[in-house]
Parts: sequence; C-alpha cells; structure tokens
Amino acid sequence: MNFSSVLKLMKQRYDADGEYLWDEYPNFAVFRHAGGKRKWFALLMRGLANEKLDRALPGSSDVINLKIKPDLAAILRDGKGIFAAYHMNKKHWISVCLDAVPREQIEDLIEQSRELTR
Repeated sequence: MNFSSVLKLMKQRYDADGEYLWDEYPNFAVFRHAGGKRKWFALLMRGLANEKLDRALPGSSDVINLKIKPDLAAILRDGKGIFAAYHMNKKHWISVCLDAVPREQIEDLIEQSRELTR
C-alpha cells in the first residue's frame, strides 16, 4: 500500500477524508469518526523519516499510526514494518510502514483501530 491507496480506502470504506492539521506537516492526514467527539482512528504520514525507521527501512516511508490492544501491540512490534507509535502513546498505538506490511494486514489493523476508538 501507499499514501494514495490509504486515502482512497478511507474514503470508500469509511467515508473519511484526511484532515491536514499542521502547516509544518502538510503530508500528515488525520482520520476521525464522524459526528460526536470525532476521535482519531488513524494518522497517515507521507515520507516520514526518523531514526527508528531508518534502521529498519532506509529512507523515508509512508506510515500510518493506528490504535491497537496493548497485548497485540507487543506482539506486532517486530521491527520489520511495525513499530511503537511515532509521537503517540506507545502502549496503545503502533506505526505501520505501508510498503513493508501486507495490504490485508493493514486493512485489518485500520478496522481494529476504528473499533477501538469508537
């Protein structure tokens, strides 16, 4: 998957458009539940480069942060595409490199994140 395919998935499956909240990060899109409290269920980041990611996947990557059950997060964080969340609670959120994890797994993790943030 890549940034564009996630944008398309979010719109088609969840009728969710990315919100670009930060001027200094124009390629970071937040996805929220409609109505009510509008809780985040995903943060999509295009071209993210950081020290932890660079050790596993040299160069910048398209990454999505997703909420996950803490016990599952510990299992999934393998350093091969799924990491402790970038700039989020490390116990409850993970960062997933879109080009290093199978599409089906990413879609499943997005669905889990939506359910956990309702």
